[in-house]
Amino acid sequence: MTPGVKYIIVVSAAVLFIVTFALSGQVLPLSDEFGTTNSQASPDSSGPTPGFDIIVNPLETRARPGDPLDYELTVIPDDGFDEPISLQIDIESEPVFRGSYDLGVLRPPYPGPYEYRVVVPEQAPAPLTARGTLHARGRSHSEVVELVLFITP
Repeated sequence: MTPGVKYIIVVSAAVLFIVTFALSGQVLPLSDEFGTTNSQASPDSSGPTPGFDIIVNPLETRARPGDPLDYELTVIPDDGFDEPISLQIDIESEPVFRGSYDLGVLRPPYPGPYEYRVVVPEQAPAPLTARGTLHARGRSHSEVVELVLFITP
């Protein structure tokens, strides 16, 4: 496979992953397994600042080309947080692909959860590791969640 064809396949896979993740959210029941997040709230001397936690499950998964993957995203509001949350994901699959995508805005009421289905494209090269950094921003609060997808033969 030539480098140009490999690049097109990986870009197509990443775009499909992003579009599917961004457009297929639905409210579902909570799951028992959750990942952790890194809080980046600014301290405020006047008292607690409303914020939120983002929980994504699974944080790391393996799949073959053509396999469907279900991701669950839950927003846990804190101290009365009820503002919209914007989502952005940075995807990296070195050495062939790197991109940043706007995933839209989640609106209250919270908590979710929201389910996103991603189907690994049949043409995806394997083995390949795709790393994603999900950024969630609402008001003066932000959360970051690291995701990993191992595409296996």
